[in-house]
Amino acid sequence: MREAAARWAWPSAFAACLLAAGLASVAAGLDVNWDLRNYHYYDAYAFLTGRMGWDIAPAQIQTYHNPLLDLAFYALVQEVPSPRIIAFAMAMPAGIAAFFLLRMLFALFPAGLEGRAIAIGAAFAIGVTGSSGLSVIGSTMNEWPPAMLLVISLTAVVGSLASGGAPSLGSVALAGIAAGLAMGLKLTYGVFALALAVALPLSGPWRERLKPTAMLWIGLLAGFLASYGFWGATLWERFGNPFFPYFNDIFRSPWWEPVAWFDRNFGPRTAMQAIFFPFVFATQSPLVSEAAFVDWRLAALMALAIVLAARRAWAPALPWRPWIFLGVFTLAAYLVWLPLYAIYRYLVPLEMLSGPLIVGCLVALVRARAARWAAVIVVAALIVGTTRPADWGRLPFRGAYFDVGMPDIAPRALVIMGPYDPMAYAIAFVRPDARFVSPYNNLLHYSQGNLLAKRIGEIIATHPGPIYSLDLRGLDRMGDVLAHYGLQRDTGTCVPVRSYLDFSLMQFCRLRRAAAPSAPAPR
Repeated sequence: MREAAARWAWPSAFAACLLAAGLASVAAGLDVNWDLRNYHYYDAYAFLTGRMGWDIAPAQIQTYHNPLLDLAFYALVQEVPSPRIIAFAMAMPAGIAAFFLLRMLFALFPAGLEGRAIAIGAAFAIGVTGSSGLSVIGSTMNEWPPAMLLVISLTAVVGSLASGGAPSLGSVALAGIAAGLAMGLKLTYGVFALALAVALPLSGPWRERLKPTAMLWIGLLAGFLASYGFWGATLWERFGNPFFPYFNDIFRSPWWEPVAWFDRNFGPRTAMQAIFFPFVFATQSPLVSEAAFVDWRLAALMALAIVLAARRAWAPALPWRPWIFLGVFTLAAYLVWLPLYAIYRYLVPLEMLSGPLIVGCLVALVRARAARWAAVIVVAALIVGTTRPADWGRLPFRGAYFDVGMPDIAPRALVIMGPYDPMAYAIAFVRPDARFVSPYNNLLHYSQGNLLAKRIGEIIATHPGPIYSLDLRGLDRMGDVLAHYGLQRDTGTCVPVRSYLDFSLMQFCRLRRAAAPSAPAPR
């Protein structure tokens, strides 16, 4: 009986993690986040229908992101009629990540450790309830699939180091490939790939570092090429920049401005804030997020790590190599993230690692057994209890994921999209011969001289058929754009687009050239 229970323990834990993640996603509601409406659905649609050379920047800068992560959601929408089932399925990467975190915890807190069950339970609870992780579970924001790969990567190394020797070449190869895949799927995960490359060589004696480090770099490169190589080649062939439009200060593609592109809206505002930033953004979330949240994980970890370093204490019952590895990894990733992005939702992996690291610090710092486990339980309860996830946009479920009703537009129409608003998802529901251009967004401005802006101007100037605008009702942000191209709205021709995702705010309006007569409105 005991042998049968042991045999089914891990499969049962795996199933439980998947079930819990799926139910949490369904409970959160229908994902309608800004990025979904802007590009996650459109990018997959455009990739599968070959629209990259047909439309120009309808999803703004995100038009040119790697579409691989979005294909699963697109396929689910096409094949599964129930949005609840889609939401459940989209949470599977979170469930898999939680399972591998659990495997990691069993390696970090070895058998024979008094209070092992409390340590593992508290660390797991802290790790899987982070505000970023909860806020994006089951969503199309694509934080969980690369986080899943990264946790698999770290678990492979931790499991090997916990055995007491140097990391095996097989575990390091798996770690490198998984982290490389994550980086190729979402380029912001380059932060964690770099942190992995820093942490591994510092996890053991010098003579043991060379082969594993070389194997790690081989794995990272192989994984990255597997998930990004085809897309980099596509962008290189079309634009002369494999990361277009990013890093264009290096590649100098004529299709965009010769500058780097980074989101500099977030991060510390002063040197003092930078030093104690986890404590700052725990109470001032706008410094790291568009959506408000509360999360004290990284602040608690920072405080405990400082005390632990000051006391130079460690628990002899814990294997030191995997803990050094995770500590260096976390610190390196954080120090790269801080000046580069400082966007909190990119830190789902560090949220997960905060669980074992916080509990490990408490085990090392509190010597009295009763006080130690009481401290672990209280700290875990406080952290989990005070966590408030961000709201990126959820609605109640209804009959279909996309409840969209499009007005008829004329064949071979050109549609000029309004500034900044996330509308590209609607393109999939318009007749396929319509062409969409966006001359004013977070990538382009109609006054620029790059080839994308020029191409839009040429298309508008020479288009022989009907022209429409697509924008949001009540904002009236199209005036300058239309005036620049010598276009005017036909009064009274605007027709709303029925869409549950944005409360039917979109509208099509018929346009005419300034000297041209009015044309009929969409039916």
